[in-house]
Order: sequence, then structure tokens, then C-alpha cells
Amino acid sequence: MEVHYQRLRVRGVRGALLCLAAASGLAVALAAHGAEPGVWQSHQMIFNYLGAEPTYSCDGLSHILQALLKQAGARLDGPISAGPCSGGAGTPSKMLFARFKFSTLQPASASGSDAASVPGEWKQVRFAPQHPLNVLSGGDCELDEEFKGKVLTMFATRNMKANLQCIPFQTTGYFFNLSFEVFVPSDAGAAAGSH
Repeated sequence: MEVHYQRLRVRGVRGALLCLAAASGLAVALAAHGAEPGVWQSHQMIFNYLGAEPTYSCDGLSHILQALLKQAGARLDGPISAGPCSGGAGTPSKMLFARFKFSTLQPASASGSDAASVPGEWKQVRFAPQHPLNVLSGGDCELDEEFKGKVLTMFATRNMKANLQCIPFQTTGYFFNLSFEVFVPSDAGAAAGSH
């Protein structure tokens, strides 16, 4: 019995050492690629669009929100449903809301979570009219402003610079620019966190 116990103890110590070596190897690999561990944090929200101009259809609002969320590194955890679509999904409406679930990557050191970590890194993002990587036009200033105030607060961001001078009821003749760094999955982290 004593011999059996000692074997189990040796196996336990070996297992612990292997886990420690693997964790150390992961930390070294992450550091070598400029990545750091992150954990996914789930969110659920209702986004009420209160801007004066332009008006969006249910499909239009869903499409733009989906593009902004993805560009900011979010993982969509289901479809975006917008309403009320009284004139149909493609008819503009003065008052719209969108309901959606999504997850953001938070640095493990700041999250306080014991969930499994994935590699993450800081990425520069810019929301501006006609920027090649997003769907915003000159008339989307108020939507961009509301996204910043209501949705981006759930992301891990830093170095935010906002030049948002929105003019209600006007869709041309002004410029807006929102840039920030956001913590997103690295290539390996994106594969680990995808559904």
C-alpha cells in the first residue's frame, strides 16, 4: 500500500511539474509575440438610438452595429435584432433599438476571472467617415457618438481620442474621428474563442 501511495505521489508531482512547464512555455510564447492572456466577458444590452439624423432601418442599424462590434474585436453571441420595424425591416424609423449579446476580451490581469485564458493583444481601431475598414459615412456621427458612450465602455480600451462634433439634423458638412486601442484576441486567441 505504501509503495502504491508513493507512486501516486510521484505521478502527482510529475503532473504538477508538467503543468507548470506548459504554463511557463505559454507565458514565454505569449511574451515573444507581444500577446498577453485575456478572458472573454459576456454582455447583453439594448442599444437605443436617439440620434436626430440620419434615420436607420432595422436592417441598416443591425448591419452597422455588427460591423462596429466586429471591428472593435467583439465576438457576437447571437443575431442583432432591431425594432420596431413598423414599415418593414428596410424602412427607416425615427426611434429604433437593437438588442444583442456579445463578448469582449479583457486582460486577465484586470478581469479578476478564473476562466480559461486566450492570447490577446492591443489593436489600433479608427471609426471615421469613409475609412476603408468600416461602414460609416459622414452622416453617422451621432451613431458613432452613441456607440462610444454606450457600447465601448464594455471593452478594454486605452488611448482614446474622440473628435465628435455632431450637428443634429445634418448629415453632411462635418467630420468626426474616433480612434482607440482595444484589447482583442490574437490569431490564436480568435481561433480558441470562436464558436
